[in-house]
Amino acid sequence: MRFLVPIVFAVLALHAAPASAQSGLTSWVYQPCATSGDASIVAVAGALCPEAEAAAAQVVAVPAAQEAQALIDAGWLPVRASSTDDEREHDLIATRGEAALRIRRPGPAPDIDGWEAGRELVFARGRLVSGRRVPRSAVACTSAFLVRLPSGSQGGLSAAHCGGLRKDGTVQRRNVALRRPPQNGLILGRVQRILTRRLPLDALLVPAPGDGTGRTRVPVIDRGTSRPPWKVIGLGQPDSGRRVCYSGRTSGIDQCGEIVSRRARAGERLISGIAGVVVRCTTIRAQPGDSGGPVFSAPSATGRVRAIGIVTLILVDNRQMCFTPLSPVLRGLGASLVTTPG
Repeated sequence: MRFLVPIVFAVLALHAAPASAQSGLTSWVYQPCATSGDASIVAVAGALCPEAEAAAAQVVAVPAAQEAQALIDAGWLPVRASSTDDEREHDLIATRGEAALRIRRPGPAPDIDGWEAGRELVFARGRLVSGRRVPRSAVACTSAFLVRLPSGSQGGLSAAHCGGLRKDGTVQRRNVALRRPPQNGLILGRVQRILTRRLPLDALLVPAPGDGTGRTRVPVIDRGTSRPPWKVIGLGQPDSGRRVCYSGRTSGIDQCGEIVSRRARAGERLISGIAGVVVRCTTIRAQPGDSGGPVFSAPSATGRVRAIGIVTLILVDNRQMCFTPLSPVLRGLGASLVTTPG
């Protein structure tokens, strides 16, 4: 299967040495707890083991199809489920405020996916069907932050060029799904807003699950199943020299470096003129498919981050990542950032 490349290539380098992924960024890791029943892993971050063990006891007492409700009954919000490589077991990830929980049980993963930043999205012209393979004409991108609109409803962000605009101003790939390779997973619906129609901002809004759908939407940044998600606690500014990270469906989690110095601002303005969108650039490498991903501040020791931008483009010669700042995107939508409750 081939994807169209959903990322813009600029023609100018900013002469900064790209940085690669940083491991062991903080001490924000899962702590192992005692297992119970058929659970082979029970682990927690930001809470005590007795709390995690109590939740696990409720989960292992029910079949896989009821795991999500068992977590909710135990006071945790299910975020995702993922099968192990051999598909003999599956991991459940849940949050409660600023805490995160991981439980591993036998059997295939139940279908409980919801919205998180850093997950793979599919944008397609035609109708997407859950469980079926991705159409050849689709593009792969990455999900970004949750926002709240003036109506009170919530939506998720990604890059506008993932949807694309035709010459008549209509969206080229308007249908969106959260993907669990190799199939479409959760069907999200159609692109709701695309800012490039009227603003030089590479951002769009898609429906986020919730509100009676049985799905969750959580203001965290996905880090797979072996590491607890980062918690989005507020908005950050794209200051020159600031240390930032991003997550992308191609490059992976925790890609970190710095926003380029003030000396590169002239180059950024030239890139913005060529690409037609406002960007800030970094020393981090990126790849096609990372478009739309969340750019965030260097995490704290307790796993807190601030939302800074949306991955927009890379520079051809050294694959530096540039991003759309989040503050003007929120103003353009009249929206506010959804944050993790304390």
